[in-house]
Amino acid sequence: LEILQWFESTSEHLFSVCRSAGKESRKESERTKWALVMSEFAPICIYLVISPVVSLISLGVPFPFASNSLTYPEKLSAYECGSDPSGDARSRFDIRFYPVPILFIIHDPEVTFSFPWAIPPNKIDLFGSWSMMAFLLILTIGSLYEWKRGASDRE
Repeated sequence: LEILQWFESTSEHLFSVCRSAGKESRKESERTKWALVMSEFAPICIYLVISPVVSLISLGVPFPFASNSLTYPEKLSAYECGSDPSGDARSRFDIRFYPVPILFIIHDPEVTFSFPWAIPPNKIDLFGSWSMMAFLLILTIGSLYEWKRGASDRE
């Protein structure tokens, strides 16, 4: 904020000097334009400098306090809800478990693409209205098809 105020005061000072001089040279005009441009882009420049510094600090702070993980053999074992690991972790799943995540993946874009339509109806043009109806029709047909096939039934 102080840097932005400094840029603003510098640009105002340059404008006043140029006005009082009557005739401004080309060099002063370029300096004035540069100061004006820098005052507009100062917040972006500050952000681009501060954000990597904060990120690197937050990534580097834990290292002096971290202990060596090789000294703890429990950290290298698989975690199974507090009980001792038993059996192979790569056991086979029944095929009936797979339709649930597949149906979730199919319906997840439905919600994602529905969010932009949360605008007042008078702000949507004719193309937007028809594209929404076509999208909802395709989703309805897909939902009816999966319901008729019994994809969501758990037997």
